Amino acid sequence: MMIAMHRGLGLFVYTSILLIPVDTATMILVRGFSPQSQFRISRGLLRRSLAVNGEQNEVNSQKKRTETSLPPVPENAHRIVLMRHGESEFNNANIFTGWCDVALTPRGRVEASEAGEVFRSHDLTFRHCYCSMLTRAIVTAQRALEAGGVSYTPISYDWRLNERHYGALQGLSKERTAERLGRERVMGWRRSYYARPPEMTEGHPHYAIINYDARYQNLGNSVPLTESLEDCQTRVIEAWKDIVQDTMQADADGASSHSLIVAHANTLRALVMHIDSIPAEEIEDLNIPTGIPFYYNLCKTTGQVLAVDDKDQGEYVKGESLGGFRGVYISDDRKKRSFLERRRAANDPWLWALHDDQVARSMLVGREEESGAKEKIEDLADMAKEALKNTELFSNVGSKDL
Repeated sequence: MMIAMHRGLGLFVYTSILLIPVDTATMILVRGFSPQSQFRISRGLLRRSLAVNGEQNEVNSQKKRTETSLPPVPENAHRIVLMRHGESEFNNANIFTGWCDVALTPRGRVEASEAGEVFRSHDLTFRHCYCSMLTRAIVTAQRALEAGGVSYTPISYDWRLNERHYGALQGLSKERTAERLGRERVMGWRRSYYARPPEMTEGHPHYAIINYDARYQNLGNSVPLTESLEDCQTRVIEAWKDIVQDTMQADADGASSHSLIVAHANTLRALVMHIDSIPAEEIEDLNIPTGIPFYYNLCKTTGQVLAVDDKDQGEYVKGESLGGFRGVYISDDRKKRSFLERRRAANDPWLWALHDDQVARSMLVGREEESGAKEKIEDLADMAKEALKNTELFSNVGSKDL
């Protein structure tokens, strides 16, 4: 027996197998109809419901596509999309992160999904995804690919794409460390291309976590204890060359014309510096925002990055003229405003109190001064408890990222 019921402004006809929505203009009193008539009515309503739902799904599908067109990949090129992971717990707390395996914040997970929605809006598929071995990048890649409808994309994990190792500074508050040790000293460690922070010793709470991590057991003595941006760039360039070689070989098989790299602020800065030949004295001004993809077109024959003409960038958010930065940020008509706001926020260097025009050159350490920049680590000894506390608070990557 069928029963007609009002629910809100619509009518639902209940049968033993489904609940069919009916608009009020087609209200039907089914009581009193023969079983055969009831069956014909329910079948007709079901067909109508399926047709309406199909039309609505098609409308929703069209809404997911952006009205902004992405410049096509040149015939002789492969497009490599790069992206920094979403906001992490240490990013949010303004703590030196390095190789500490912290989780994404709720905002960071949203940023990853938004990047995937942009991929979907442009119907992007990827031949392969290359990712660091740190959880915040791994989860960003997985969430972005899932939101983009391409979760089947194979992923390779490479420690050489890991964030720059911050040595003894890892786990410490950036602001408190600057107050204790002096802004000029800490700014030199953070912003200079050549300067290394003090090395991480065995007494540091991150030492055992990193050096005995199963992910790095095959590295032996290659696990760094501290790195300058220059050190970080050396390993990143090695990874980049392998990715380019892999891409050029795969293109011969007619695979997708896109690849994806998900990494970190300093590894991407170092890579962009290499790709675009940005001088060391200018790289301090380049900041990579979280969760916003950008791309380069790579020549299939030579493996060199191709220049992108302004006329080919369409309505896209263009990279500012910072040094020789030629990357093109990818957005769409719905995410453009959010992405622009996030990029402006990133231009406050590293969530730092000083803006770029307020950073004196005397705060930066040049190559000739590097030997004098090896600060004594005794000043950091009393900060071990702070690093341990921050690590316990924010480095749980269990349920937060699942």
